[in-house]
Formats: sequence, structure tokens, C-alpha cells
Amino acid sequence: MGAHKSLMIYGATGYTGKLLSAEAVRRGLVPILAGRDNVRLQEVANSLGLKETRAFALDDPTAVRRGLDGIDCVLHAAGPFATTARPMMEACLDTSTHYLDITGELSTFELAEALDERAVAAGIMLMPGVGWDVIPSDAIGFHTAQRVQRPQSVKFFLKHFGGVSRGSIKSSGYIFAEGAKVRRAGEIVLNDDPQLLKVDFGAGPETMAPMAMGDLVTAWKSFGVPDIDVFLVAPDGDLAAVNIDDLPEGPSADERDAGTAKVIAEVTGADGSVARSMIETPSAYSYTSKSGIEVAARVLAGDLKTGFQSPVSAYGPDLALSVANSTIVDL
Repeated sequence: MGAHKSLMIYGATGYTGKLLSAEAVRRGLVPILAGRDNVRLQEVANSLGLKETRAFALDDPTAVRRGLDGIDCVLHAAGPFATTARPMMEACLDTSTHYLDITGELSTFELAEALDERAVAAGIMLMPGVGWDVIPSDAIGFHTAQRVQRPQSVKFFLKHFGGVSRGSIKSSGYIFAEGAKVRRAGEIVLNDDPQLLKVDFGAGPETMAPMAMGDLVTAWKSFGVPDIDVFLVAPDGDLAAVNIDDLPEGPSADERDAGTAKVIAEVTGADGSVARSMIETPSAYSYTSKSGIEVAARVLAGDLKTGFQSPVSAYGPDLALSVANSTIVDL
């Protein structure tokens, strides 16, 4: 690798990919925009004053490796990651390219964890979840775990205000398909008796549904608690009945700016004591555009650990607060 560090944003024409690309330029970076459609890539690049684009599909292994030639770090933003993460990770291992993505899908974190030794041997970092999934939850879980003696279990409760993108809805299908998985005694298993819970984020109780998210892997990596559950606000209606193509690409700028997001962590210690803390952040897409580029900038500066890493294992809990207007409060 040369002295000049290069960042590729793959999926740069998608809703979140465009936000990431714009934030990278705002931060003074010069990302190479990549994806499948060269015409659309050129449009995004021209709008941001960028010159280099690379068009390749992830189902062509040779093209992916050629596309990563000379790239130090790829920020992967093209989901659903259940189908797109492996070909990109495998190519990164072969080309010694650091891998970041913005997923919350459990299978991607399990894949990165399984590839840990190969990543160390290749001298690269694999870090899924550098967006709102999972940086804030990883941080608040770690923070709350410090408030009890010998933490034994953590429950995460996630609530996002401010709209959803078409890509997120597509990815949600893969998350729902995982079922109500949990971690018990250090192992990820299927919860045979999933229960809805009521949680108050400050405006009255809301129904929360158990969900298999990347936190089942990252919380284990970051602070080793053996029992982990993740809950999301239960969706209204049947998402399967939604015609995704009829929806807007994603929230408007006004909707993003008006939105907020919250994660509550509830940690139980070996003596039965319980601690609860909450992190509040800007809306998930606004947060992701900032946090994703923050991690990418750190990687380009040589601030990284090789192998599979969680946000906390590589950068500590303060990474989550590097995005403006993010706060932690003990409940």
C-alpha cells in the first residue's frame, strides 16, 4: 500500500451510500465511489465534485478483486448484507483491504467473527456495523455493564424516529427470517418462547419485539456478557405486504433532522442488581453518515486493530459520542 490512503464507498448510489459519500467529502476525504451502475455512479460523483468511480457487481469475484485494487479501506453500504457481505469480505481478505459496513444483520457479524483468524493473517480489520447499528448500542451496553458487578445479562431496547429507507426495509426481511435468536451461556440459540415487552423511552410504554441483531455478536465481543437479548419497537402492520418500490427512497432531510434515536441497555449483575442507561442520538441515517465516515477516517489514519472487531473493542465506548448531539444518561 502506498502512502496515500484510499477509501472506497461501495453502494454509493443508494440512499445511505449517498449520505456517506457527501459526509466523506465534507470531511475532506476523496472517496472512490463504487457500485453496479456506472451511469448512476457518475451522477453522484459529479454532484460531489469527485472524479473516480468503479462499477462492478459482487457476483463476479474477479471483478470485485480488480475493483479493490489499490484500495486501503472499503465502506460497504449495499445491502441486503446477508447476500452481499461475504463476496466483499472474501475479496478484502485477498486484497488486504480493511472492511467496514453499515449493517445490523446478525449473519454478517457471525461471518466476520468466523473470518477473524484469516483477517489477522491478512493484516486487515473486519468491522461490520459502523452505523447506528451497532455503534450506539455497543457503547451503551458497555457503559451500563460497568455499573454492576460481574454482568451476566444485557437487554437492548432500540427505537428509531425519523423514517426508514427502502434498503432498510429489504434488510429487515433477512433480520425477521433469523427468528427470535438470543445468546445464552455464551452461545447464540433460538428463543423458543419469545415474549413482547413494554418499554418507556420517555413518552409512555411501547411494545417491543425480540429480534436477532448484530448486538448478539458485538456485545459478546465487547464486554463478554453471556446472555444477550435485543428488542425493537414492534412494527405496525405487515411489512411483507408493503410494495417497496412504491415508497420514497428514504426520509427527507427535514425528516432526518427532526428525528432522534434511542437505545436503552439493561444489565443484570451476578448478585441480581440491575442497571439501566440510555443513549440518545440524531436520527439513524444522520448518525450513520457521520459515524461511518468517522471510523473510515480512523482506519485511513492507521488507527485500527486487525481481525474481527466491534466498535468498542477497537475504539472504546467514546466512539459513539463522537457524533454531535449524542448523549448518555443513567436511568
